[in-house]
Amino acid sequence: MLKERIDFLCKKKTITRKELVEGLVTQTHFANILAERYPLAADLAEHIASRLSVSPAYLLQASSQSPDTLAKAESIFEMLSQSTASIDEQQVNDLPDRDDALTVELTTALMKAVYYQQLNDAAAHDYLHRNYLNYYLDKYGRPDDNDLPLPAKKAMFYYKIQLFRSKHHYHEALLQARKLAELLAPGSEPWLTAHNFMLEAFIYLKQYDQAKQTFEQMMKHVYEQRLFHRLSGFYLTYSGYQFTVGLVQEALLALSMAEAHLVYTSSQGEMMTSIMNNRIIMQTLLGEYDKAALEIDRFKEMIRREPEEIRQKFQPLLDIYRCELELKQKQWALLPQMIKALESSAETTDQQMSLQFYQSQLLFAQGQFERSMEHAMACLPYFESIQQTNRLETLYESLAVVSEDARKYKESAAYYKKLVYLLRSK
Repeated sequence: MLKERIDFLCKKKTITRKELVEGLVTQTHFANILAERYPLAADLAEHIASRLSVSPAYLLQASSQSPDTLAKAESIFEMLSQSTASIDEQQVNDLPDRDDALTVELTTALMKAVYYQQLNDAAAHDYLHRNYLNYYLDKYGRPDDNDLPLPAKKAMFYYKIQLFRSKHHYHEALLQARKLAELLAPGSEPWLTAHNFMLEAFIYLKQYDQAKQTFEQMMKHVYEQRLFHRLSGFYLTYSGYQFTVGLVQEALLALSMAEAHLVYTSSQGEMMTSIMNNRIIMQTLLGEYDKAALEIDRFKEMIRREPEEIRQKFQPLLDIYRCELELKQKQWALLPQMIKALESSAETTDQQMSLQFYQSQLLFAQGQFERSMEHAMACLPYFESIQQTNRLETLYESLAVVSEDARKYKESAAYYKKLVYLLRSK
């Protein structure tokens, strides 16, 4: 790990290895040190460290895998693998970005990246990658990452899970979750988290037997170990499985069970938001529009009591709920108002693409086919990349109609073909 640290520091200093050791040691000897065939002498470390503007210990301890080093890295992994609501933000900020042992430093950076992603703190997430992680991900993020010490290896798997989940690449997320689970003590908190990731992936990939088995296995551990604070999260995820296989009432009941067990969890606000989100989506898809509207109002009232920063964060979500509700009911007179609200609040890529989608459908309903197609084509690649079936069904159908109206029969046939394939694969 000394080689990787030296190369990183050279890159930051914009100097070559040759320039780094010029007048100190031969290139061949230095290459042998970096290959760990020879030890790095203390006096040489002092000279090199001076040229890199770091302490000698930062080089001498770079490859440390002592029991204390591994224990320190493990504690950081366990702390930051919890739910974000359970993590003290100040405690995260107080974690040093630099550590003499690269194992600790890399574990910290990977888990901080996960934390920032979950908080939707794009600025901190991007800064960490630009100034540190991108280099080490290139070195250690490849499939053959078995050279990493155990805590850093677990952090890398956890990081990849979150990365692939964010991109809706669930085959890859499932693979990483399985690798992570193999490294964890059965029944431990991180082990349960890894299996929750697996359950989510099984549902998304429509591997329903595996989803059911995973849920039952997790619940067995929860009750055996009396980890009742996990119940809300598991019921929430399992409701997605039940809804997907058509067990609608069971899915809604699972959400009620998730809400009923909130008393055991420390992240009640975060969990309640997810429960209400799922319930609104399910009720809207089921055509229970009055119930969905009531739930949206309930959600709005809950958010109203939060600080301004939190209200701004959730406003786009409320606007999307309203847009979806009016679209499903074909309330063409009300939908423009909801779209205007979303125009003002949308921030993330997903929210911006949702806005494009609603604009395309409103224009389509108004017979403005050319403008409708512009908005549809702007968001289509995004929804195809994340395979959001409900959006794609609507887009393919409207694009087929618009193409047919413009006598572009070949394009129309292609969209209808995509629509049929989508419906058959449900």
